[in-house]
Amino acid sequence: MKNEIILVFLFVLSLAVKGQDKKAEFLTEPSRWEFERFPLPPTFAPNFPYKGVEELRFSPGMFKKEAPDYFSYAFVARLDSISSITQQEVKDYLLSYFKGLCASTAKQRNLSIDTSQVKVSIEKKIKTSANEVIYSAVLNVFGVFTDGAPVTLNAEIKAMTDLRAKKIYLVFITSPQKRTDNIWKQLYAIQHAFIMANWNE
Repeated sequence: MKNEIILVFLFVLSLAVKGQDKKAEFLTEPSRWEFERFPLPPTFAPNFPYKGVEELRFSPGMFKKEAPDYFSYAFVARLDSISSITQQEVKDYLLSYFKGLCASTAKQRNLSIDTSQVKVSIEKKIKTSANEVIYSAVLNVFGVFTDGAPVTLNAEIKAMTDLRAKKIYLVFITSPQKRTDNIWKQLYAIQHAFIMANWNE
């Protein structure tokens, strides 16, 4: 069952990446977490307003509802040819992304969900520099990789602007677990590793 769920998820994310290089550029670790890379806009959200690329790392328990790290993962989205992004645009990004993902995956798995119930609340946590803002978010989505039941995700998003290259990076980490849970130590380590390896102001 686990392998079947993973295959469905990767199928949804990978329809547009045949023949593309799947080597990790942003999220090289942790190597034991499942990896995926695909172009933006994603196939599950064709009206998505950004072009670029996204890389993801899924925790070992991502697709197992009983696991302590269920639905816990990280992604980095590189948005090309833009030099700013507002809080509302980050919210709209997440709303469009998760509505499309839930709808497409639910259809693939014959699950019945109401995507109007996908909600995103977001607030600025801190502005660390002129080119970096950190947001806290809560996402109401559906566990479409298991039984389709509602899931509330805690999330943090770093929006990082590379003005010289005219690109924005969204570093997204999330889990249903409280931020005091051990999984968040791993998620913050992934976030930090990306920044140290890839980010030059």
